[in-house]
Amino acid sequence: MLEAFSEVRKDIKFLFSSEIRLRVLMALMDGPMELSQMRSIIKSSSSTILHAIYQLEEKGMVSRVNRKYELSSTGRIISLKVQGIIRTISVVRELSDFLLDHDLRSLPESLLYSIESLEGASLLEAKPENLTEPYEIVAENVLNSGRVWIVSGVQHPFYEDLLKSGIRTEMILSGDVADALELEKAGENVKISTIDSELRFSLIITDTAMALSLFMSNGLYDPARFLFSRDEEAIGWAWRLFRHFREMAEVPAEEECPAE
Repeated sequence: MLEAFSEVRKDIKFLFSSEIRLRVLMALMDGPMELSQMRSIIKSSSSTILHAIYQLEEKGMVSRVNRKYELSSTGRIISLKVQGIIRTISVVRELSDFLLDHDLRSLPESLLYSIESLEGASLLEAKPENLTEPYEIVAENVLNSGRVWIVSGVQHPFYEDLLKSGIRTEMILSGDVADALELEKAGENVKISTIDSELRFSLIITDTAMALSLFMSNGLYDPARFLFSRDEEAIGWAWRLFRHFREMAEVPAEEECPAE
């Protein structure tokens, strides 16, 4: 990777050393524009914008068609990646307190790579006057859902109610959590698999939302904070995480994990 960086470092510097060039690329993500349109969006002079456009044209990222400027194919690819970096930084800044003191080692790098999908997720935090509020919000969402999918190294108290509820549920659990459950109470709609890998998180997906909680860096589970979202992109991110561990799970021979 360092060798690759050495080869493209000048291109990286070109992209990120000019705010105007970045603004031009981001503006053109919405489609071809005339100079007057870009001037209104970018809030800069025509000469400054034209200078940036000329530099981007030299790099093959922008082209002019009649009176409008548009991204080239390579310009769009690069702009999408830049947009992803901007969103990633935004998410990390927004959730820095949650991410910095928690253990992320159980989360695969492919999911950390696309963490911008969690943009807009809410951080449910316990308050002195109501220490269980985050848990109560998540539990209520689960027990009022039509379907539930869980990957967890944590035994949440609502599991017992879920097992008896009749809600169609698929759970992938660490061995110790599965052993602690009274599985004989599980209805026919519940499928439980175990996994050897250490799960340092709890992921809960319903048909309307996702919730993620983590272990802290000191090894203790943090029940006071849940990352919660009803956004489709965030739920899609959660699904990719679930499928990753579904593939690793030890599924009982008489059961098959259903394909979504």
